[in-house]
Amino acid sequence: MKEFTYEKWVIPHRVDTLPAKFDGGDGRSFASAYKISNKNQMVKLANDVNSGISYSGFCFRIDCDIDMEGIEWIPIGFCIGPYEKREFAGIMDGGGHTIYNFRIENQENRSAGLFGYTEYALIQNLYVRNFEINGGAAVGGMVGYSETSTIAGCYVEGKIESESANAGGIVGIASNSRVENSVSSVFISVQQGNAAGGLCGLAYNSSCFVNCESQGKVGAKNMASVGGFVGSVKDCTVENCRAKSNVICLECGNAGGFGGSGRNSMIDGCTASGNVNIASNEMSPVAGGFIGSTNSVVTRCIASGNVRNEGDYGAAGGFAGDVSRASVHFCYSCGSVVSEGRVGGFAGMAYCKEGSMKIENCYTTSEVSSEDKTTQAGGFIGEMQRDEESTAVITACYSFGKQSLKVNGFAGPRSTGSILDCVWRRDRSVNDYINDSRGVPELSTEQFGDAEIFIKMGWNFVDEENAWHYSEGVNPRRPHLNGLPVIIPL
Repeated sequence: MKEFTYEKWVIPHRVDTLPAKFDGGDGRSFASAYKISNKNQMVKLANDVNSGISYSGFCFRIDCDIDMEGIEWIPIGFCIGPYEKREFAGIMDGGGHTIYNFRIENQENRSAGLFGYTEYALIQNLYVRNFEINGGAAVGGMVGYSETSTIAGCYVEGKIESESANAGGIVGIASNSRVENSVSSVFISVQQGNAAGGLCGLAYNSSCFVNCESQGKVGAKNMASVGGFVGSVKDCTVENCRAKSNVICLECGNAGGFGGSGRNSMIDGCTASGNVNIASNEMSPVAGGFIGSTNSVVTRCIASGNVRNEGDYGAAGGFAGDVSRASVHFCYSCGSVVSEGRVGGFAGMAYCKEGSMKIENCYTTSEVSSEDKTTQAGGFIGEMQRDEESTAVITACYSFGKQSLKVNGFAGPRSTGSILDCVWRRDRSVNDYINDSRGVPELSTEQFGDAEIFIKMGWNFVDEENAWHYSEGVNPRRPHLNGLPVIIPL
């Protein structure tokens, strides 16, 4: 990550009265940044900020790798509720160096991370490794609570355990903040909280994530929203990000390989390859290979992980659990889905009581399995419902994966709404004994290789910016989305 350098310096006008100098520099510009070269100077910075010196407009640079062994770290800044805060508001450049071996204990209802709370801050080119955080209300390896701040070109690797938290590998809560060109590889175990994600727990208020990646594992119990990349995202933008974290949930509401829940956001060009396993005896969980529940605009995204719902209720889909009032375009799923309740190769359910839901130019090759005859199951969607004041439309989509005997060809038997120009594969080796209750036409494996069939239905194979094409070397032959890589699960 050392090649990333963030050049958009934003230095607020306010300047604090300063204590004694650090290891050189006066902090007044990036060229004369305060240098930090040992753990005692890190402690000094934390003590200064926690005593009320925000360092607004001042620059710091990590001058070498710093071993924090032997120190029970007190985060730089903190937030306790809406009124008790101490913010770091300066610029921290890591210079590609690493801060490692720190441990945080007993933060209770405080924000926790290397930085506890930032406001109008910039943190860039910094590595954080081999850390452990136990406790805290907003917990992240780099920043617990980020308000109107930027994290760029950073790498975080460690372990987070907490109760009653919003927890993420890099940032616990992001409000009006930006994270770019950064990677999280963190083991996260949380319970009794709101949101947990491999890179960010809770993101809201116009936060933005660009070209980031999460790795590792997110384990949660009794949480509202859990995701391989972000737990809950609201009114935000996410672009060109990758989630490789596995998600394991017990008694959780929403779970997804990329996001647990997405509200009023824009998600584009992202992938999720981790598996999602969710179990519940008391709740009706919603799980998806990409996202659990969403009413956002989602485009050009891919889910390749497997989804398993071990409870008797809820909804599960290879791409999304619940797409009520969402708009999903140019996306596909290819991991397997095993669930009862409402289950589909692409989406588990779509309930539109107001507004609209649209899925267009999408497909699934996910294998769908369900053993309960009362399950609402389909090769593409489990159950789609709308009332008189709303619309629900699926256009130019297909399902191609294997299906168990109790799974309908394209949509579950109680589905309403409009299904236009869609098809599903029926083949002796795949699902020879089923039909589709909505009358969606079936094609054989051989017919899927004939572009003229799809062109006659109105699918765009021929325009300069066509949606569909055939990829050479992929057998059996079938349509693919233009501009997206073709992932074949192992």
